[in-house]
Amino acid sequence: MQELLIILQDGFVSDDVTVTVNGKEAVSEHGVSTKMLLGMADEVTVELPAKGATVGVEVSSRKLSATKKLAGKPKSLIVSIEDGELVLREGTGREAFL
Repeated sequence: MQELLIILQDGFVSDDVTVTVNGKEAVSEHGVSTKMLLGMADEVTVELPAKGATVGVEVSSRKLSATKKLAGKPKSLIVSIEDGELVLREGTGREAFL
């Protein structure tokens, strides 16, 4: 097993967020809001199986969801709400916020 850092970044306002790994709920957060000074809402860590995984993120308070198939050893996943869409991008694991 390996850990994946999920960074909830821009566009969240008192949202309910659920993260799944291969269809199974891994994390559920309530009242997630982006801190404008930091440009980040929250960070969560999930366990991934050794051989690839599909990570899903659902923002139930806005009826948004997206999935991303990950291969290899991903370090982080950056999640944002942009123009009414949920956007997932693989990160480097070295993302930093002031």
